[in-house]
Amino acid sequence: MRTIVAIATALCVPFFMSGAAADSHEEPGALASVWIVVAKDGHAEQFEAAFKEHIKYRKKKKDPRNWDTYQPAVGKHLDYYHIRYCCFDWADEDAYGAWNETAKTGDHWNENVDPHVASYQHYLEEIDHENNNWPEGTDSTLVGVTRWVPKAGHGAAISKSRSELSSMAKEHGWPRKWAWGERIGGGSQVFLASPQPNYAGFAPPEQNFMEFLAEHTGSEETAAEMLKNFSQNFEKSYYTIYRHNKEMSMTD
Repeated sequence: MRTIVAIATALCVPFFMSGAAADSHEEPGALASVWIVVAKDGHAEQFEAAFKEHIKYRKKKKDPRNWDTYQPAVGKHLDYYHIRYCCFDWADEDAYGAWNETAKTGDHWNENVDPHVASYQHYLEEIDHENNNWPEGTDSTLVGVTRWVPKAGHGAAISKSRSELSSMAKEHGWPRKWAWGERIGGGSQVFLASPQPNYAGFAPPEQNFMEFLAEHTGSEETAAEMLKNFSQNFEKSYYTIYRHNKEMSMTD
């Protein structure tokens, strides 16, 4: 039931489109790069100051990627920085690695920011553009993200169900915006993000997604079955709201 509620709430460039088009492509690629960084205890102020200087360095070196930083606003762990860029293709990662070597961004980071860092995680994410509804110019000041841990061997069922739900939402005009993705590296995750300009946007709509499906399929039983077909593929889920930190981002 928690998974069904999460879908109904969340299905309700920015977090998934910060950079609009992939490095040198007119159409966005399918990948995002995500760094999760935790500052040392008592070093948050120094870390943020050094991070902002590092952003200035990257801009001076004409970084081809506009990185955005988000911080969790709700949840159990609030001490990390979620730094991401989207979207690009696999070949773009090679080109970007070569640029980093030339620009010596790693050296600058290690000398100035790393002394204040306790830990790092790095993931790639595959963004499901086909099933997303995230128009250019979407305000992602706040982003609610539900993450699910899939059961082994359920990938095909997840993809099929995700496509069916998204198609219904698009075809019949579900009023909220959303983006799907899957983590590459570490434990497997499927996630659904829904952006809002403020907290008021997270209030449940007058018609929830279950009711929306029932209206357009003509059957509450069919709607419940569609949601069950998705939720039964997962072991557990998590939900977090992130706030965009503009001062620590390379986009406006």
